[in-house]
Amino acid sequence: MRSIDVIRLALIGGVVLLSLLFLIRVLPVIRFLLIIVLVLLLAMVLVYFFTNTWQEKKERKAYERTTAGQINGKIADCERQMSRLEEEAAKIEKSLRELKQQLKNAANVNAGMKSQTEALIHGFEQELQLRKTKISFFQQCLKKLQALLQQHELLAALAVKKTELDQYREKHYDELAEMENLRWEVEREAVSLATIQDLSTRMQRSEQLDDVLHLQKELEKMLSS
Repeated sequence: MRSIDVIRLALIGGVVLLSLLFLIRVLPVIRFLLIIVLVLLLAMVLVYFFTNTWQEKKERKAYERTTAGQINGKIADCERQMSRLEEEAAKIEKSLRELKQQLKNAANVNAGMKSQTEALIHGFEQELQLRKTKISFFQQCLKKLQALLQQHELLAALAVKKTELDQYREKHYDELAEMENLRWEVEREAVSLATIQDLSTRMQRSEQLDDVLHLQKELEKMLSS
């Protein structure tokens, strides 16, 4: 559950609780009923809270099993390692500055103490270099992981756009089929109209019964087809 949802839920619960407490003081007769209502309200809030928490946890685990989730997990791990190493490097640099300053200020230090101090400085410098090398390594890993994530997101976006394009193409083919059917219907109607016109003209000119019956059969044949 998001923090803003928790805050909103807490505010609503607080307002309701204060309202019920006020009513209990003003109307002691319905105190028992209000207590029941308060308990039921509290139960509903708890059920809502745990249901949302469980759902978010389930969605988070499902996302972590995806390719993008795994890459993001490794990115977060690299960032944690870098943060820890940078913090340690800052502390080592601080210790180095202090040791070098103490060695510089101690003009009359004996050879043994000077040697120990220089050995400590050398040891801290090695640890500092080690952490800087590790930081550089994790920086390279981070760049590679970010590039992989961008590539994965691009592939996912391309898959979505390809599906969308296929839908447009399928619709286009359906429209072409409909247009072809319409064209065929129009042409057929035009032919029928021309045939009817021809039969009508011939019918007007016919004076023999056989001719009239023949034209009638042609019209029935056309209409049946």
